[in-house]
Amino acid sequence: MTWETVIGLETHVELATETKIFCSCTTAFGGAPNTHCCPVCTGMPGTLPVLNEKVLEFAVKAGLALGCTITKSSRFDRKNYFYPDLPKAYQISQLYLPIARNGKVDIGGGKVIGIHEVHMEEDAGKLIHDPWTDQTQCDYNRCGVPLIEIVTEPDFRSPEEVLAYL
Repeated sequence: MTWETVIGLETHVELATETKIFCSCTTAFGGAPNTHCCPVCTGMPGTLPVLNEKVLEFAVKAGLALGCTITKSSRFDRKNYFYPDLPKAYQISQLYLPIARNGKVDIGGGKVIGIHEVHMEEDAGKLIHDPWTDQTQCDYNRCGVPLIEIVTEPDFRSPEEVLAYL
């Protein structure tokens, strides 16, 4: 059996909204740890997410700018992760029905990058490692910050080709 290396890229882009993707918590950078989170973005029982319309608007604009087809229906899914910086133990993402598909970007010189999809998702928190105390603490301020993930068509054949495009 012969194997062929095929490499695509996933790029996470933070959207410049004032509030998070599914709640009204601020996306402002630099607050004290765990001061920009609420029961919704930390996944407390009984809370329900409500989509920030600005996130949808920005995702559609990005899809159009990347030459994608905007899908007539899209859906959010739960991707389960058991990491300490993800208090819900899942991430809300568009795993199966993304907002935009099948685009391309001409980067000049006859080179075109295919765009497989653009989907919306929420960011996780972050871990803060303190080597002096040998402790790791969680900061959930970033949980729920809106992202789009841009996924290229897998057409690179080697890591060297990927680096040549960057």
